[in-house]
Amino acid sequence: MRLLRTCYGQRMLEESRAEFMLRWHLYRRWKKPPSTRRQAEYSFHKMLDGVAADSIFLDLGANVGHVSAKALEHNLKVIAFEPDPAALTLLRSRFGNNPNIEIIPKAVGASNRAAKLHRRTGDLTEWSSLIEFDFHADDLAVDVEVVDLVDFVRQLPRPVGVMKMDIEGAEAECLEALLDSGLHRSVGTILVETHDRFSNDLAARLDAIRARIEGEGIDNIDLTWV
Repeated sequence: MRLLRTCYGQRMLEESRAEFMLRWHLYRRWKKPPSTRRQAEYSFHKMLDGVAADSIFLDLGANVGHVSAKALEHNLKVIAFEPDPAALTLLRSRFGNNPNIEIIPKAVGASNRAAKLHRRTGDLTEWSSLIEFDFHADDLAVDVEVVDLVDFVRQLPRPVGVMKMDIEGAEAECLEALLDSGLHRSVGTILVETHDRFSNDLAARLDAIRARIEGEGIDNIDLTWV
């Protein structure tokens, strides 16, 4: 997930929960309407308030851990997947000694396999993807291990209260696998950042998933999150 600047000059998920809530209520007192992303951040915190303390927050595509940090503020157990080596270094540096987060240096998908992680030049770790797009640099791809998401969740000792998915295009295969297996029913809330803009093929797959979610009346998968 990219940190996005809100209309109030703060980046989304940059503040602590306490700081955000104070600012939120002050602006409401002044009757200033929230931006769409500010509203999304408020809804995210309120959703986390209602998650059972013994459940797991599964952060798929943790990048450098901004979302994981918020889950930890809510005293949740976090399992963070991040395959990009540059992001992984920062993630481990940030949380390496925290017993409430498990960092797994792998990607997630619909099957166990070896794959290439395609990357951009510079520090743009949030663009790393199992799917190669035009903006990736040919000489920066690295070999990664992909974990079967459905099998992984089935083997967890505790329920997943929240699954956050920001995996740069691989959300299509993961969502298809979750829906086909019915495993989405055992997860409290699934938050997905979609990447339709990356390709027409990906957009078509995501449109089919949206139609399926609507047609089956599924209400715990949010494809509009950030």
